[in-house]
Amino acid sequence: MNSNISNFLNGKFAPVALIKTNEKPEDVRAPKAGRGGCVMSFVAKTIAKRETTVFGRENATCGGIYPGFGWGSGFESDEDKAFQATFLSCGVDSAKDKGDYLKKLENRPERVKRMFSEGERIYTDFETAYGNISARPIYDSEDYVVFKALEDLEEGEIPDSVIFTVNAFELTLLLQLDGSHRVESNFVCVPQASACQLIGCFVFEQDEADDSHMVLGPVDLAARGHMRHFIPDDYVLLAMPWKLFLKLEKISENSLFQSSLFNELNI
Repeated sequence: MNSNISNFLNGKFAPVALIKTNEKPEDVRAPKAGRGGCVMSFVAKTIAKRETTVFGRENATCGGIYPGFGWGSGFESDEDKAFQATFLSCGVDSAKDKGDYLKKLENRPERVKRMFSEGERIYTDFETAYGNISARPIYDSEDYVVFKALEDLEEGEIPDSVIFTVNAFELTLLLQLDGSHRVESNFVCVPQASACQLIGCFVFEQDEADDSHMVLGPVDLAARGHMRHFIPDDYVLLAMPWKLFLKLEKISENSLFQSSLFNELNI
């Protein structure tokens, strides 16, 4: 698919699509089953190198990907949820039972043990982390999620999320474009959550809304660390449901992109 918005922006990175499906594409790059790590390194490579990537329930790489990609909550018990809330806050300092928490870390690699001991500190304390985790939008549907360049979409493929990777100026243009069709002040969603969730389940949630909005991030430093080999730190991800993308595509044909102000600034 040729995107008008992408052509007008003419940025370093073109948009990519997230597609939920029950059919695993053949000969497509995917993480190895049982291998841990952040999926955003794969997503960042798709953005930068335009290589299609597929993720399935059988090769989920971390706990956050389950809600992120619509594979349930990822928790088999409340104990599992409490463990993640402890890690996402201040680690040992947030643990209800410090001894039990440290015991669960005993057989982990030293680097991982240190990270879990300190906590990721996305949330200020256990209660805040637990509440945010409990409020995540949860879906449980297709078995696979495919990331591919928007220009590689095949006929009949309908993405669940379209993801732009933009710098500050490009972000300004997209925000103005999205605000141009609204009577009330525009806003974007900035979830205090993992990067895979902001391009996944939080966009799925916006797709269900009558008045959909864009989702901005990532705010988690772990994802930034995994993405920075392909995407500079001064870029952000701006994701939106397919229906909002199509609306903005149409609006872009008679918008700020045709103004003399844009042409003067975009020299």
